[in-house]
Amino acid sequence: MIHAPIVAVVTPFTAQGAVDKGALRSYLALLSAAGVKAILVNGTTGEFFNMTAHERGVVLEVCREHWPGQLIAHVGSAAIGDALNLLDQARPHADYLAAISPYFFASPPQEGLCAYFRQLLLHSDLPQLLYNFPRHAQTDLTPSLVSRLAAEFPQLKGVKDSGHDRAVTRGFKAARPDMQVFVGDDRAGAHLPDIGVDGLVTGAGGPVVELPLRIAEAVRGGDRDRAHQLQADFDQWTDARHASPLTEIAFTKAALAARLFGFPPYVRPPLVSATDAQCAEIRSFLQRTMMPLINA
Repeated sequence: MIHAPIVAVVTPFTAQGAVDKGALRSYLALLSAAGVKAILVNGTTGEFFNMTAHERGVVLEVCREHWPGQLIAHVGSAAIGDALNLLDQARPHADYLAAISPYFFASPPQEGLCAYFRQLLLHSDLPQLLYNFPRHAQTDLTPSLVSRLAAEFPQLKGVKDSGHDRAVTRGFKAARPDMQVFVGDDRAGAHLPDIGVDGLVTGAGGPVVELPLRIAEAVRGGDRDRAHQLQADFDQWTDARHASPLTEIAFTKAALAARLFGFPPYVRPPLVSATDAQCAEIRSFLQRTMMPLINA
């Protein structure tokens, strides 16, 4: 069983574009000290879409060496052959696997999606999550597809749902109550009991990870009032991120640069890194508004 909230880790890059292993170790240390139990490596927040397979392997190895908790390795790719190779690469390091739907071709046939995931599931007995992200993958995983695959493959253990249709989210859980369902929505943490799912996956929440952790603790303890107050605090972070012209990943890296000395704020094209002025603005907001809440 995966212990949520799960943090989808960023991949820090130097100014020259190389994977910054030292900065990655510092970030993992921050998450571990805060009490995070599970991370997702090489996911969307980790910029897997503009990394080579070799780089994804390097990041995975660094994370495994320096992360004491549960490690979920995202192995999704547009090409099934690449996904299978990434799975082989992850096999010695991962506790769980995750795979996004094959992307680029919008709305592929459900039979094609089923065939894609069947090949991944046939290739390994490691527990696996399916990753539903309609906005980027241009297709929706359906509860019926997930249920069909889960009936055939006992190692299919859950779904990470980054879609916004909560009827679909609930449908995943209703179709397979034995599986864990996680939502990629930072506003959902206090509302998980109402949605009826198992936990949160946060990427942009990493720089203020103490807040989603406290929300999860309050929810587990049945303290709904405290959970909602903490959610209101955390929502200030989400509001600031949405108000920024930066992409979520660039904003998150700029915030980590404010919290971790020497952490690089750089993203790779086609994303655009925060300017010095934007980094200063995010640093000011973090120190003025969020750190008092974190330290309360």
